[in-house]
Amino acid sequence: MLLLNSYVLVRLKKATEGRALCLRLLGSTAVGELADTIVFCTIAFYGVITGGEFLIYVVAGYIYKVAVEVLLLPVTYRVIAAVKKREPTYGLMTA
Repeated sequence: MLLLNSYVLVRLKKATEGRALCLRLLGSTAVGELADTIVFCTIAFYGVITGGEFLIYVVAGYIYKVAVEVLLLPVTYRVIAAVKKREPTYGLMTA
């Protein structure tokens, strides 16, 4: 699902012309984690958890994953700033 996250991140970067980093990060996480959670839960718990319990499990897992991303957003901003500062070719990359 990493590829889906990256794909959405690049598409959002183009759509926002490189602005709105928070939107890009959270938007790509929302899409990538949804797919990841559905695939993982289906493979890991197929036939073990069914019906409404399965749906609750998927939704709770998804909310948890997105909440972790939101909480770590300040750290992500610092890491991105450090990479931009130390990587001389960063500005030459195109999305």
